[in-house]
Amino acid sequence: MSQNLPAQEFLDYFYKAEKPQDQWKLGLEQEVIGFDIETLTRLEYSKHIQPILNGFAERFGWTPYSEGGNIIGLKKDGSSITLEPGAQLELSLKPIGGLAGVELELNTYREQLKILSTEQSVLWLSMGYDPFSNVDDIGLVPKKRYEIMADYLPAFGEGARHMMRMTATAQANFDYSSEEDMRNKMKVAVALSSVMSIIFATSPIRNSELSGCKSSRNWTWRNLDSRRTGFLDFVFEEGFGYQRYIDYVSQIPMMVLEREDGTQDLRDTNFVDYYHKGKNGLTYEKQDWVAQLGGTFPVARLRNAIETRTCDAGPVSMLLGQAAFWKGLLYDPEVLLETVAWVESSGIEIFKKIHERGYLTGFDCLVKDPECVKILKTAIDLSKKGLEKQSKAGEESESKYLDQAFANFEAKESVSDRLIKNYTNSDKKGILALLEKENLIFA
Repeated sequence: MSQNLPAQEFLDYFYKAEKPQDQWKLGLEQEVIGFDIETLTRLEYSKHIQPILNGFAERFGWTPYSEGGNIIGLKKDGSSITLEPGAQLELSLKPIGGLAGVELELNTYREQLKILSTEQSVLWLSMGYDPFSNVDDIGLVPKKRYEIMADYLPAFGEGARHMMRMTATAQANFDYSSEEDMRNKMKVAVALSSVMSIIFATSPIRNSELSGCKSSRNWTWRNLDSRRTGFLDFVFEEGFGYQRYIDYVSQIPMMVLEREDGTQDLRDTNFVDYYHKGKNGLTYEKQDWVAQLGGTFPVARLRNAIETRTCDAGPVSMLLGQAAFWKGLLYDPEVLLETVAWVESSGIEIFKKIHERGYLTGFDCLVKDPECVKILKTAIDLSKKGLEKQSKAGEESESKYLDQAFANFEAKESVSDRLIKNYTNSDKKGILALLEKENLIFA
């Protein structure tokens, strides 16, 4: 790079994001994939998606916003509903202190979506990958950002087309109080990210056939631009902190920027050069750093919160369970330090090994490797310990939200494993019945 970035300006972004422990909350993000009930084909924007978004606005008090005359998202009380490239709906809940509050907000959204979807004769699946469609048949929603990404990213891996059109995730986001606190939380989030892809896998079916992966969604991320995805080894290096993360992000080629007059195509632009010199008549604005952070997709991402990114969407019990898993590990200071010490004493190679094959083999990786069994069991036990320690006197422990994770681990069987076991043929209606049995129909 021709010049460096002014350190303090970019460090301040993270310093200003720090919050004291008594202000910590968590944010939940969930994506769902919509289908016509009769044909089980994906929804069309103008025929299905736009009326549903309008319904949220007109009947449930959400405020819409548009691009090019097309409604592309909604906001309400700090939460948002947005469109992913293949018209998946993404709910981003406002940060909430407790999991009971998250559950209440999620169920309210679900009921609203059910009402609107029943009227449109559509259904929504909460699972990691579209089980029915061919990726070549899925168009993009009318959003320029996605047009640019769809033209740019496939050159760096075949997973890009699938990721944009076919996948749905569950994600939880967590606060940090200092650089040291961030460092510890990022170590845990990166190390244990692939544990989630084993316990909560829901996506073994692709184009109505078994894909050979327990998490087809995580397969897409393993086959996408390696510069901006993957396991972040440098998080475990001595001296890791905000500056090291700034160095990582600033070296990744830019993609798009947002301006009042529309989305700007800056693909392959060097961020440091852009900061100093601008490009195509654009000059640097503070929001461009936020866009640059959002153009990276590692297993755990640092922005104004720590984002955990490797869990398939799934049943409500699993949406809450993955959030509970991370809250238990990250939000009790003593358990966090205990988890960091355990991760460091175990060595990152075992966690990288799970990252390399967990999405593919799921619980099968435990059969030949007792060390992996121990990793998963210890992670769940530490999370439960952390949740119980966070319980206030007279309140029920949030560890109940880990029941699904414990059940899956004890049975060594995820939703994906059960779908594979019960799969018989590529009949869509038969597959839908399996999905319904596993509570993967969200609305």
